[in-house]
Amino acid sequence: MNAASKSGEAPRFVGIIERLSDGWRASFRLRVPGEIFTQQGDTEIFATELQATKWLHTQATERGCSAIEIRHADSQS
Repeated sequence: MNAASKSGEAPRFVGIIERLSDGWRASFRLRVPGEIFTQQGDTEIFATELQATKWLHTQATERGCSAIEIRHADSQS
């Protein structure tokens, strides 16, 4: 999923980390300038929160996002 916009503005990366009983789930969305809806990214399961966070940073870098926002699923109320 390459989300480069025509205006040259980078998409906004929102990573979500959720604690599971036996690990951590990481997923992300991209908010692309000029698009109404966010693009849903992949979801992966990891043994540690650090691994999940590193994966989110890697996904953001691959998509050209220089800044990312990471939220914990339990704090999204």
